[in-house]
Amino acid sequence: AAAAAAEAEGAGLLTASSTAEGRPSVRVSALAGTNLEALRGMIAEHLHEARGRSSHTLELPCDGRLGERLSYLHRHPRISVLETATTGSGEALIVTVEMDRDTHRAYVGQQRRWGESDTVRVTLTDSEAPDDGSGGRSGG
Repeated sequence: AAAAAAEAEGAGLLTASSTAEGRPSVRVSALAGTNLEALRGMIAEHLHEARGRSSHTLELPCDGRLGERLSYLHRHPRISVLETATTGSGEALIVTVEMDRDTHRAYVGQQRRWGESDTVRVTLTDSEAPDDGSGGRSGG
């Protein structure tokens, strides 16, 4: 193991061992930038878990209320909008957001106030399931 660590050090690799919690480790090259994406992913996953947040994909219809919906998502202090794209047909905007479980419940409630129990689809992209009994879809 010492020989491998010395070889890695000579190649400009920073080596981290697994922690006591059993978290995985990654070798990153400071010279070539090797495995930086893997390191970023591990850091993002750790922060994700630590904050109790999960990713959700929202399908928002492109209608007269789209601006109101997007404004709600962007100005909410506990929602992070990660990505937006339009569907192939242009009939809806696909928005990937990150939020905690309580904020997800509040968002579902806001949809109901907007009268959109079945028009805005919410899909979890994480393994965490919502507690609202919807199985990942807004409404019931």
